[in-house]
Amino acid sequence: MLGLMNLLIYRAFLYIPVGIAVSIEVIGPLGVALLASRRRLDLLWVAMSACGLVLLPWASGSAGLDIRGVAYALAAAVTWGSYVVLGKRVAVHGKQAVASGMLIASAFAVPLGASHAGGELLEPSVLLTGLAVALLSSTAPFLLDMFAMRHLPAQVFGVLLSASPAVAAIAGWCVLGETLSPSQCIGIMTIAIACAGAGLVSTKHRLDHRAQSPL
Repeated sequence: MLGLMNLLIYRAFLYIPVGIAVSIEVIGPLGVALLASRRRLDLLWVAMSACGLVLLPWASGSAGLDIRGVAYALAAAVTWGSYVVLGKRVAVHGKQAVASGMLIASAFAVPLGASHAGGELLEPSVLLTGLAVALLSSTAPFLLDMFAMRHLPAQVFGVLLSASPAVAAIAGWCVLGETLSPSQCIGIMTIAIACAGAGLVSTKHRLDHRAQSPL
């Protein structure tokens, strides 16, 4: 799932804007949050996240999106949702799970990249850039994911992941100088509130459970 998720979302970036691609991709973990929900209040956070996501990609007008990019992003959403479900099961292994997952992902991702780029991959500058990207975009985030999934329910983890489009929009504004419309700002605030609410409810639920436990 790690390998497919990365390959598909980067293919989507070729055809549609990054923020829109991530907004579509996040449907995956949001779907997991909805299916795994056991409390009505969780549905509120999912609904708020979904409303915020709707405002992010469409606020500036994005009619005529390349269908190939949308298809790749939707496929990435399926793999991201599967990653959340499977990651919850292997999170107990922590670092070993991340190392094994990255190794398996590279087994089919690297040959595809090598066949496309050829000898350019062996240039020192490319190798160093690739190493930096690997550490910052894969190793560190997925390792943190494993630690988070050991302590959070799947539905809460899925809702928290829905902050990704908001983070992408903020990064685009800070790094790339992309401007945010009022609707996009509202969408970011909605997602942030949903994430904060989900985290607070999860923490309170765990504390109440521990307080009721005889141990």
